[in-house]
Amino acid sequence: MYNDNNKKKGFPDPLADSSEKKQKSYGLQYAKAIYSQWGQSSDTHSLYGRRNKIFSRNRDYANGTQDTTIYKKLLSSLNPMDGDGSLLNLDYTPVPLLPKFVKIVTNKILSRDPYPNLESIDPISSSEKNKMKDRMKMQVEARKELLALKEQAGVVLDMDPEEIPETLEEAEMFMDTNIKTDAEVAAQLATALTLSWAEFNDTTYRRAVQDVVTLGMAAVKRNNDPSKGIDIEYIDPSNFVHSYTEDPNFGDMVYAGHIKRIPIQELKRIAGDQLSEEEYKKIADKVKDKYSNDASRFNSSHYDDRYMRTIYGYDEYMVEILDFEFISVDTMYFEEKESRHGNVGFYYKGDNYKEKTGGVFDRKPHKMEMACVYGGSFIVGTDYIFNYGKVHNVPRNMHDLTRAKLSYSAVATNMRRMIPKSMVDSCTGFADMLQLTHLKIQQAVAKAKPDGLIIDIEGLENVQLGKGGELEPLEIHDIYEQTGVFYYRSKNPEGGMQAPPIREIGNAIRNIQELVALYNHYLQLIRDTSGINESMDGTTPKGDMLVGVQQNAILQGNNAIHDITNASMMMYKKVCQDVVKCLQIIPEDSVLYRMYENAIGETNMSVLNSFKNLSMYNFGVSVVKEMEDKDKEYLEQNIQMSIQQGQIDLEDAIAVRSLKDVNQAERLLVLRRKKRMKEQQEMAMQNSQQQAQAAQQAAQAASQAKQQELQMEAQLKQQEIQLKGQMDMQILQMEYQFKKELETIRTQATLGFREDDQNFKEKLEVMKEQGKDQRFMVQQQNEEQQIEE
Repeated sequence: MYNDNNKKKGFPDPLADSSEKKQKSYGLQYAKAIYSQWGQSSDTHSLYGRRNKIFSRNRDYANGTQDTTIYKKLLSSLNPMDGDGSLLNLDYTPVPLLPKFVKIVTNKILSRDPYPNLESIDPISSSEKNKMKDRMKMQVEARKELLALKEQAGVVLDMDPEEIPETLEEAEMFMDTNIKTDAEVAAQLATALTLSWAEFNDTTYRRAVQDVVTLGMAAVKRNNDPSKGIDIEYIDPSNFVHSYTEDPNFGDMVYAGHIKRIPIQELKRIAGDQLSEEEYKKIADKVKDKYSNDASRFNSSHYDDRYMRTIYGYDEYMVEILDFEFISVDTMYFEEKESRHGNVGFYYKGDNYKEKTGGVFDRKPHKMEMACVYGGSFIVGTDYIFNYGKVHNVPRNMHDLTRAKLSYSAVATNMRRMIPKSMVDSCTGFADMLQLTHLKIQQAVAKAKPDGLIIDIEGLENVQLGKGGELEPLEIHDIYEQTGVFYYRSKNPEGGMQAPPIREIGNAIRNIQELVALYNHYLQLIRDTSGINESMDGTTPKGDMLVGVQQNAILQGNNAIHDITNASMMMYKKVCQDVVKCLQIIPEDSVLYRMYENAIGETNMSVLNSFKNLSMYNFGVSVVKEMEDKDKEYLEQNIQMSIQQGQIDLEDAIAVRSLKDVNQAERLLVLRRKKRMKEQQEMAMQNSQQQAQAAQQAAQAASQAKQQELQMEAQLKQQEIQLKGQMDMQILQMEYQFKKELETIRTQATLGFREDDQNFKEKLEVMKEQGKDQRFMVQQQNEEQQIEE
């Protein structure tokens, strides 16, 4: 317990030296000043109470669970008689319109899953990236030679030539998305891994976005736990306290903290031996009548044999704890001193420096003012503080070590007198009027009368129904209700005609159309205020609505919620900036460092070159979001159209779809289309050249064939002439031979005829002689026969 600051009020001296700031009395005074500035939540006039009242009301409306007492009072005041009982049967359940709009905006932001994109912005890494880009450009220009070298010798120098972009324009696109230094890859991979371990996107970030929509404000806290690592804790804006600011990004916060309620048992675990059991009992005595604590258990206790310790009844008591941090500037002194050898050195002299005089060697003091963070936990309503001191492992900008940042990150859509204004807060008035109109519609329905009759009593008097009997009007009404027939005289006693004495009354509900129109009016006011129109939430899609009109309506809605989207992205960016700075100060011999090394893997760690090199870099963080559904649909339409027209291949479509940013996807689609169209033009030129060459070759072949044909015809004619000449010669020769032979034959024939004639004559003579001899012989034979006879 520290009482030396009990009588002090306000914040302590910010110019005190660091030794005084490290004292718990200094931190206790600072914590009390923070709590005094904000006040208690039960005080509706304090800043803390007013903000909590607004936040609680907004959350009730966002959940559709707002208090309905106001509606009952308003309806009762509108009915002075208050005796018809029509208000008793109304359903006062709030119409859940605001919850619907809150879900639409929240899910719209969360549907575009963000992820960090880290890029080093210091001169060292910039020059390194420029060298990489220059090398890439050289590879693009020498791509053909590298491909030839790979095909001929199988040598790959730096990058596979097939993966090198073909044009400088495509290379610029490639460099924007893929050119990263080892430090950038290490930081981006480790940041995404940290967010995944902390389940930031699924839990903390979702709650923060919902707070921005509902409360107009969100806050988180970064914790550097030696065992758990870098953790992102959700902070309820209702419990968040901070220094005065009008900046919606909270860039000028001097202090920040949050109030939480924990049992004393948990306090003992956190504070440990910093507080004694007697002090815990005094703390319990302060809160025994608060926070629904049971005062009768204050003096109860028992010994637990299992845990071998005494369990006190007040261990279950709830206490409020203020976790706080503040930035303070500490001055460090260095002394420039010349040694006896003439060397000049700088020596750290701490924060309390007194210049020495009369020395032999020259001394010159230098001071450096550095922002530091102090923090601790204050038990509200007491004089106890624990875990107070100078915060270590504070992430800093490596190129400006004099600046420090609190572990709290907060954003708001806007800020006016420390009270943020949210979308829900802007719509609560219209939601009340809409709910009241809904109740008036129920009341009108409840007061609606069934089908009735108008009965003219005088017109039904003295109605006779045979045998001289007369019926009273009520009896005629009963006959009408049972049979649907009623009797009356068409003439009055004076003989004049009278109207039918019974007429029907319809069951129309009074003012129902006016109330429905009023309901739609307040609904439209909520849409106009929140920016969620029919096209954005898809409640009333129209088939005949033009695509451009629908897109303009969606664009109007996006513009209306831009401040919410921007605040959400700013929150994500702040968290990533904190994480990447914390990664650079992880000790190499710590368990946490080995956790990251095991998670990333030895191969990746060899590429990442370990975290010890990251401290040389200053990273700029940008948040990249996945494209919206309408952007995906529009991009897919362009992809399908390009495929149908043959402007891209299937591989190009897969590459375009793999990108998350719509601008990069469209740029890549344009590049691939240009590339494909260029290839098609080159193929068309090649085809035309081939066709021209084929036509030329065909013409040459036809010309050659014609020449050959002419040559063959000439040869044939020549051969024909030769053959004809030869035939003529042969004919002449044959004629000559024939004539010669004919002459020979004639000569021979002439000579032969002569010889034949001579021979004939000679043969004739011989034949004659032979005939004579035969006749002589026959004659002799005859004579001999005669002689013999």
